[in-house]
Amino acid sequence: MTRYRKHRALFMVMAVCLGMLAWHVPFAGAGAQAQKTAAAPPQREEIPPDSDYMYRKDSAAIDQIKATETDPQKRADALLAWVSAHPRATRAIAYAAAYYGEVVSGVMKAGDHQKALAMIERFQGAAPANTTLVAMQMTAYYQTKNWAKAAEIGEKLYAANASAGLANDLAGIYLQAGNSEKYLFYAEKVLADVGMEKGYTVALQIANIHVQKKDMAKALPLLSQLMTVYGDKVPAGIQEANWNQTRAFAFGVMAADSYSKKDLPKAIELYEKVIKFAPKSEDAWYFIGMAKWQGKDQKGAIEPFAKAYVIGGKLYSQKAKDNLDQLWKAEHNGNMDGLDAVIAKAKADLGIG
Repeated sequence: MTRYRKHRALFMVMAVCLGMLAWHVPFAGAGAQAQKTAAAPPQREEIPPDSDYMYRKDSAAIDQIKATETDPQKRADALLAWVSAHPRATRAIAYAAAYYGEVVSGVMKAGDHQKALAMIERFQGAAPANTTLVAMQMTAYYQTKNWAKAAEIGEKLYAANASAGLANDLAGIYLQAGNSEKYLFYAEKVLADVGMEKGYTVALQIANIHVQKKDMAKALPLLSQLMTVYGDKVPAGIQEANWNQTRAFAFGVMAADSYSKKDLPKAIELYEKVIKFAPKSEDAWYFIGMAKWQGKDQKGAIEPFAKAYVIGGKLYSQKAKDNLDQLWKAEHNGNMDGLDAVIAKAKADLGIG
């Protein structure tokens, strides 16, 4: 009995202890959680770097750089440092790039295109996604005669946003590079966009390439259109003497085609336009003489042969003299008397001493 009572008393003590433990454990846990919650700082939402607020703030900082850094190189360096420190601020980076580009433009105007390229590459290293300076980079490569790099950049720009201006730039690059096929591809786009009146220099260059390739089917229509527009007038800003050479070239190509096709009256008409603009064109005088001779106008052929002879060119002068002698003899029963006077008159007409 005594032993039972001892066990019962022990049991009651354990029960009381367990009850206290059961009461206090959840209470202590809740307190710890409360303390933990109170100790954690609240999470702040990040302001998007391209938000209007951040753009205003960043652009003000960039404006401050421009205002305080009066030395162009120091301004460029400060802008580059800002861009490097804010790689996610794409809107503000574009804003900074415009100011940075002003400095690069000044370097290019000073003729230091290698330095300009180095500056552009540093900016692109800090902001690879920004394309503000790419067109300037193409120009700098062009100025340093790195046609391959200039063309590479130009092709990418054109693929992203085709325009007549870019087509014109690429045509110029490929013309300098000696790539006639690529030049023709872009030059024809330019001509189609601006028309013959504004694009006459492009049309002339395209036609010249076709002439060199002996592709007269493509050259002649262009030259004909060009002379329809500017055969009787001079383009604005062009010296008449220079344009006369162009007209002589264009009419000469057209005349040679007519002569090759045995259209003798048309050939004479066109060659006479050549000598109107280039009076000492040896070949024009020679082929006028040939066309008249083949057209049974032997007397009419004497004067042009005499003029082709006195011009003294390497191609047709001697041939013209041989033909002149033959025709003169035929017209004067084998007598050469009087021919010297014809030759003297030809020199006087052409202003040859």
